[in-house]
Amino acid sequence: MADVTPGAPPPPPDRMARPSDLNFDLRNPRSPDDSFADEDAVLEYLIDNADIDELVQSILSAGWMDYEPLIVQVPNNTVLEGNRRLAALRLIAKGDLRTKLKYNLPEIPDPKPTPEFVRVKDVKDRNEARAFIGFKHINGPFKWDALAKAKFAAEWLSDGAADVATVSRTLGDNHNTVRRLVNGWSVLQQALAEDFKRDQTTRKAFPFSHLYTALARPNVRAFLGLPADEPSEVLSKFPVPPDHLPQLREFMSWIYGQKGEPSVILSQNPDLNRLVDVVGNTQALAMLQATRSLDRAYEVVEDKGQIFAQALMAAIRQTEDALRLVGSYDQDSTLMSAGDNLVRTTRALRDQMRRILDEVDAEDEDVDGRR
Repeated sequence: MADVTPGAPPPPPDRMARPSDLNFDLRNPRSPDDSFADEDAVLEYLIDNADIDELVQSILSAGWMDYEPLIVQVPNNTVLEGNRRLAALRLIAKGDLRTKLKYNLPEIPDPKPTPEFVRVKDVKDRNEARAFIGFKHINGPFKWDALAKAKFAAEWLSDGAADVATVSRTLGDNHNTVRRLVNGWSVLQQALAEDFKRDQTTRKAFPFSHLYTALARPNVRAFLGLPADEPSEVLSKFPVPPDHLPQLREFMSWIYGQKGEPSVILSQNPDLNRLVDVVGNTQALAMLQATRSLDRAYEVVEDKGQIFAQALMAAIRQTEDALRLVGSYDQDSTLMSAGDNLVRTTRALRDQMRRILDEVDAEDEDVDGRR
């Protein structure tokens, strides 16, 4: 709950209101995208994304629990906190609405009636409600995802009513996390303005963490023309400079995909780190732009010595596994030939490693002799 200033007048008392007199929030921060077109769109989104079914079942089974008021902006009666509860009550009470949305109530024996009135607390604007909403929903039992949290924080900061420290305390995150979320949101909004399409990404889910994690890396910041060091404050609105907008379009396509352009990221670990390394290397970047193959591009920057060591250790482990199972060998002549081939390959590998080591020793002796 927001802090109460000593000596300030007490907040206005709660009041009772009919659910039918309340309006859904068309800017519901649960949805990270644009505002909803109408209340039916809000309901459809909440049904699909906010576990409305379990709330409907709970109300029908146990009755309405008046555990806290809905937060309502006056005078238009917009519910800023409690849209989930309002949605459940509307769906239970209105059969025509259920038919329109093709929503079926669960079969509950002896269902409890819905309340004629619900308790609400009036606020004059969103700023007055934000401290409560941020604590309740972002840290409460039905947590927001990172994208919704980023939108909420960015809008709060853009209103000028709070600083990063205040928003961070409310959300329960440290300053750095909030800055990264908001910076990711700002870059995403710029990409959307530059014709990046959320509905054309490779995966149905939108892994927002790919973007805000990458933006903290110097290679990506340089590629997008952002300040070299992660700033102590949030980036400005539309922070990517005009001469780097082509790079922004490329980068968004690489991490999320677009129509006809599949994402090069299969999983954040290790692919995102590999992409970060690639955009920081001119040759590797050119290979990615030419082939759209992260594997081929990463070959330019990857540590071949480390790959050799990993391959050698893996071969040793697999050979030791085979040795432990040799008692199960069924005298198949094909497997015997494979074993002979393994011996030849192992000897050739050892001989080449020995030759390289001897050449290095000879060079060291030659250098010592010239000193």
